[in-house]
Amino acid sequence: VYGAVPSRGVEVLDAETGASLGVVNGTLGAYYVAADPAKGYVTTAFFEDVPDAINIAAFDVSDGYMQVWEQVTRPNARQLDVDSTNGLVYVGYTGTAAGTGGFSVHDIATGEVVADMADPSFGKDGYGISIDEERQRVFVSNRDFRLNPPGSELAPVAVTVSQRTGATDPTDPTDPTDPTDPTDPTDPTDPPAGSEYTASALTAIPSAEQDGELDVKPVGSVVDPETGHLFVGNEQRPARILEIDPVTDTTVATHVMPNGTDEGVRDVAIDTEKNELYVGYGNSWVVMDLADDSVVRGPFAFTANVRGLDVDLATGRVFGATRGSGFEVLDATTGESLQVVTTPGENWSTHGIAFDPEANRLYTTNNGTGTEGVRVYDGTSFDLLQSLAVVDPDYRSVAVDPVTGRLYIGHSSDAFEASGVRVFSGADLTEIANYPGTAYGNKVYGVSVDSERGRVYVSARDRFPTGLIVLQRTSE
Repeated sequence: VYGAVPSRGVEVLDAETGASLGVVNGTLGAYYVAADPAKGYVTTAFFEDVPDAINIAAFDVSDGYMQVWEQVTRPNARQLDVDSTNGLVYVGYTGTAAGTGGFSVHDIATGEVVADMADPSFGKDGYGISIDEERQRVFVSNRDFRLNPPGSELAPVAVTVSQRTGATDPTDPTDPTDPTDPTDPTDPTDPPAGSEYTASALTAIPSAEQDGELDVKPVGSVVDPETGHLFVGNEQRPARILEIDPVTDTTVATHVMPNGTDEGVRDVAIDTEKNELYVGYGNSWVVMDLADDSVVRGPFAFTANVRGLDVDLATGRVFGATRGSGFEVLDATTGESLQVVTTPGENWSTHGIAFDPEANRLYTTNNGTGTEGVRVYDGTSFDLLQSLAVVDPDYRSVAVDPVTGRLYIGHSSDAFEASGVRVFSGADLTEIANYPGTAYGNKVYGVSVDSERGRVYVSARDRFPTGLIVLQRTSE
């Protein structure tokens, strides 16, 4: 069974038990789905409302749901159905004006357009489409047929029926072959664990040279481990978070925080299972539903302005790096302050914070004067376990990889070839690697880790040399 869930994609379920078998990769934003049993394809429509957008795609079930093709269509491709007999995909469109509505027909093998009936006479504001393969008829459900202005239609029609002309009688289908036994799944490979990193510039956020007027300053970020998407906070007002697909190097969504007109985002954290995003800004934090960008909890207040944010989902705690006071621990559901750990302001200015659930350790970093760059705390008692001696550190941001036990720290300096990222062992704070080159980041205000894929994402606040950089860890 296939179900299109826009916030997740096309989900595959067991027809007998209803158990989820997974989500087809590359289908995030899918609104409708139709299967072709003859070809063994699953097709989906994305309901994009802008011109030249990819609105339909097909995936091969027998090839691990690999994408076969994707196709640009007219805006507002809402629904689709498959004519397996003739190898065609019918796509229905919303809209009541001339040149909208109706349906288009595509070759199931390639996605190429065979016909485009772009007129309300073939379906007005269609929210459903189905094909009678034997009689070659197309049925379009006209969702808003009763809502059109009085007098504009004397005989409103709920369903439009179109007859395909020139169609020949269908031939008897060939007998299906017995399905082959599925191959045993291969064991997942371990994530890359080498000690060297290769930097590559991403272009989803243009560099300052490419677009000097763009009101984006990328700061704290977090990776969705399921989709691999990167959520990047924008320090510019109003409060927004960019959702980026690093594979395609494109911004797939901009999540606007309600009532965030006067604030910019500082840092973010994610609960993938609940599809919730934790957002730190000003001296507050909220929890947003990524499906519709609504606020589900909060806003809740910190004791001071926040710079870094992380969560411990297992125990329901939120950690906030409060610049002047140290850090604060709060209840993730109620927002209640559970504990404030203070540090001397003249020697320490907390900016980065990261929690390692495997080691039960909390790491904070100092960006300013002082003689310490990193402090390590017990994740339960918050006793200070260790610190790293650094004179006048510029350790603005920090992320932890619980799989490899490594810390990634971004330098806030904008000095040429003297910023970038450092890599430390989370166990004893020994340095594993140092990449001060500008290619690895300049004025770094955010770092995050994709543990499964062995990638580190770097936010360069001033978009120099670019807005985002990915560091790929070597295998050995």
